[in-house]
Amino acid sequence: MTKVLVVSDSSSLIIAAKAELLDCLCDEFIVEIPKKVFEETVTAGRKLQKLDALKIEKLIGEKKIAVKKVKPVKNKKISGLLGQFNLDEGEKEAIELYIQTKAELLLVDDKHAINAAKLLGINWSGIPAIIVVFAENGIIEKTRALESLRIAQEEGRYKLDFILDAFNKIQQLKGGKL
Repeated sequence: MTKVLVVSDSSSLIIAAKAELLDCLCDEFIVEIPKKVFEETVTAGRKLQKLDALKIEKLIGEKKIAVKKVKPVKNKKISGLLGQFNLDEGEKEAIELYIQTKAELLLVDDKHAINAAKLLGINWSGIPAIIVVFAENGIIEKTRALESLRIAQEEGRYKLDFILDAFNKIQQLKGGKL
């Protein structure tokens, strides 16, 4: 089975690392990030002595996460739309990389980036939805999924109803101990 190409923004990558999902993410998907996301997660994270930065850097060294240079967007309509959404550089580059690589999924959790993705017709997901999919497909156990979801809630900026929806989906799965 062919792996799906996923582009991630900084916060999704950091939350996945903190929730102990980064290895699963790299096992299940081809993961690419733009250089700005590398700077925001690894370069800045190392300066702050963040463990998640070391985890991300390790997977880059193992070639499980590829760092890609983003070319300037030639489409003026897309570049104009991206300029209207008050995006951080990492999110902007992640969307641009998604478009340039024809990726199949964009991991993003920022409200403005999600709105931009919706407007551009980009297939996007947040880490809570990835946790649900991993649990549904038996990639992680139910208890681990709930713990990862708890960490995602603490570390992310997710709306409570988004977290509760993921929690309910995991709770309804058959099997697994609580």
